Amino acid sequence: MNKDFLKKVVWEANYFLKAGTSTSFIYSSYLPIELLEERKSKVAATADLIRKINESGSPMLLPFRISFVKADAAPVANTGRGTRAKVAQLKAHFTKPEASPYKIAPPFKVCTSIWQIPGTKCSFYGTLGITLKEGMPPSDNGDLVIFRTADWKDVEVFIFKGLGKPNDDACLEDALQYVEGRSRLG
Repeated sequence: MNKDFLKKVVWEANYFLKAGTSTSFIYSSYLPIELLEERKSKVAATADLIRKINESGSPMLLPFRISFVKADAAPVANTGRGTRAKVAQLKAHFTKPEASPYKIAPPFKVCTSIWQIPGTKCSFYGTLGITLKEGMPPSDNGDLVIFRTADWKDVEVFIFKGLGKPNDDACLEDALQYVEGRSRLG
């Protein structure tokens, strides 16, 4: 697959583990250096950051806060993708001020099961599920998500629009090759 094509269909982000939590991650590109202590100040600061992100012209695809639930932390059912065992799940929902092309219908959920990419140590993948109709559970939208992390404290996220085709390892391999050239992990 052409590198220029992949550049046009990818969205990249970094999330880091929020202090004092085991599953809550925060979008890192706009995080203030010092986290404010008062609850009202935190909420106002977060809303201000989300507003700045929305106005930046580079929209967020995933929510500002997401959760990675690792399989060793909670039971994760092994369904889909054949016999590969799930490593984790991504779960999130958009808040009122957030804007995203994935924020389509209430309750504005985003999720995916996460599998390890065979033959790699720090690369994982899934296909994005979003709420498409009000009151319905999230449905797979066909977007491939690759996660790169060595320790599940700092996670690089790469979303490839339209490349999450079931049983298409060629798309996964091409996307992984692109990601390995861009990732801090190499």
